[in-house]
Amino acid sequence: MAKRRIIGRIMIVLGAALITAALLLVAYNYYHESKSKAAMDNVLVKLENKIPEQPQQEDNIESASPFAVFEQEEISHTDEPEPPAEEEAPTVDIDGRIYMGLLTMPTLGQEFPVIKGWSYDDMNIAPCQYSGTRAGRDLIICSHNYAGFFDSLEELRTGDEVIFTDLNGRKFTYEISYTELISGWDGNKMFAGAKTDWDMTLFTCTWSGYSRVTCRCVLKK
Repeated sequence: MAKRRIIGRIMIVLGAALITAALLLVAYNYYHESKSKAAMDNVLVKLENKIPEQPQQEDNIESASPFAVFEQEEISHTDEPEPPAEEEAPTVDIDGRIYMGLLTMPTLGQEFPVIKGWSYDDMNIAPCQYSGTRAGRDLIICSHNYAGFFDSLEELRTGDEVIFTDLNGRKFTYEISYTELISGWDGNKMFAGAKTDWDMTLFTCTWSGYSRVTCRCVLKK
């Protein structure tokens, strides 16, 4: 009888310890997500102040040369002309991180700063450029599923608009083509279809962390 009582007490203590650990984990996650959201909101205000209200067009490099028309004619007669150079996206440094633009989801009423490049530390502050570029029509933007980040990404539906605004104030409007769930181990599928099936991709982890909620976007003409 005494042995059963001892075992029972041990089980009660272990159960209480597990419940306490779970509550502490929930509290830590809430604190961490709230801290990240506050940091992102702070950056968002600073970034919005740096983007001009009136879009600024990039200088046309070809028109700067009086011989451009002859150079173009000469190039057109070559067997294998070089592809046009991809424009370099403007960026800005805010608090030691490089930002490339704003991402707006009107349907969800959300707007995010976008960091150029990515790291796990950067993802605690804002969505990041995972790979590709806007001009290259293969831009992939990733984010944590923290509250206020990409936690509502799966709520976007086909036809919903997503707007990317660069640092020159130029707005590029996309619409959701389709959403899919991709395994976290299937990297090739994440990149498949760029420039043909989609022009921009947004993704975040599921709560289990094993899969990626992935929204494929096409640029509206």
